[in-house]
Amino acid sequence: MGDNKKDALIEGMNLVFRNNLFKFGDTYWRQKSGTAMGTPPAPPYATIFYALHEDEMLPRWSQQIPFYKRFIDDVFGIWLTHEDP
Repeated sequence: MGDNKKDALIEGMNLVFRNNLFKFGDTYWRQKSGTAMGTPPAPPYATIFYALHEDEMLPRWSQQIPFYKRFIDDVFGIWLTHEDP
């Protein structure tokens, strides 16, 4: 992806998250941090957020995490507290 496309994507996501409105009952609210659940950009945002953390966490703790699976923002893993289980 070229720099122009990346910049456009980042600017578009910033625009969406700065103007993240949702309805609760018969009132409307603006989400100040993160994204409101159920909005279309929420799953890709969660996927990117977790992927960035996984890139750092999984290699560092690979000996203690023999099993790790993720679907969007749901994680199931096994963490060993000792090197020799």
